[in-house]
Amino acid sequence: MPRRGLAVALASSARTQDLAATRKALGADSFIHAATSADDAKASKPAPDILVAALEAVGVAAAGAVYVGDAVWDMQAAAALGVPAIGVTCGGTSAAELREAGAAEVYNGPGTSWTTCRQARSAGC
Repeated sequence: MPRRGLAVALASSARTQDLAATRKALGADSFIHAATSADDAKASKPAPDILVAALEAVGVAAAGAVYVGDAVWDMQAAAALGVPAIGVTCGGTSAAELREAGAAEVYNGPGTSWTTCRQARSAGC
């Protein structure tokens, strides 16, 4: 079971070999419980197939998930499953575009969104 009841799944539209390079660059495998790639889905984002595969890999229902993404199609894929989405602008998509695509919140990067999440949990939210 992941620490604190949270599971992290990386749901990438990249091919498996490209995803491996991304994971190596991130150096965060100790925090990632599962990873899915374009090879795990019939259709790429904005279709939700990759997100469905990621949710299945960590055993979490869409109703118990939050998605973090940096592109319009990430927000659209999450919306297709009814999963709240947090946008991050570090991927080059503007905050306005992410909000228009359905992001509930937008941050500069995943570190900022994680800090905000931890503060909200500490406050009992």
